[in-house]
Amino acid sequence: MNIKNWFNKYKKRKKSAIISDIILVALIIVMLIPSWRREVGALMVRVIMTSPDVEETVQQPLPQSAFTLAFASPDGQVYQLGNMLDKPVLLTYWATWCHHCVAELPALVELQEKAGNDFHLIVLVNEDLDKVQAFLDQKGVQLPIYRQKSAAHEMLYSKKIPASFLIDTQGNLRLKETGATKWNSGEFISFIKSL
Repeated sequence: MNIKNWFNKYKKRKKSAIISDIILVALIIVMLIPSWRREVGALMVRVIMTSPDVEETVQQPLPQSAFTLAFASPDGQVYQLGNMLDKPVLLTYWATWCHHCVAELPALVELQEKAGNDFHLIVLVNEDLDKVQAFLDQKGVQLPIYRQKSAAHEMLYSKKIPASFLIDTQGNLRLKETGATKWNSGEFISFIKSL
């Protein structure tokens, strides 16, 4: 069968089948380009992201060893989790290459804008901080990024990212979320302000 015959036969297909073929080919092309794959993946994840269920929170005390988690800011200053408990802490493990992380980026930024004085946001990355900052600058956002300096206690550890842990001022683990999360929901913002 030559190309002309194949094309004539293809044109006789339903328009919906042709459109779905075009979409499939476009998605394949997008997924072959790494930077597009991350952005398109993030857009698709953003559509299905859900808010944390504040009705399902726990109040699980963290052991003292959990508060020794150390992390460094881009300027080299080292902090410990235990010294941040003057306000609730949202500790998030995050990466630039993770499309679920990129998907929740706008929600984290909006949460910080709406409730930033009421809690500490700690975004832990395992990448070069300059690289992460350049990525955030390209997106036009600011987040408090840190490089982890010590091992996390098993209660503050996850093999998946993004992974987030909400800790209240008494040192209780209140919430653990893995995967892209809609942190900017009104319900969650009210909850974090109430802690």
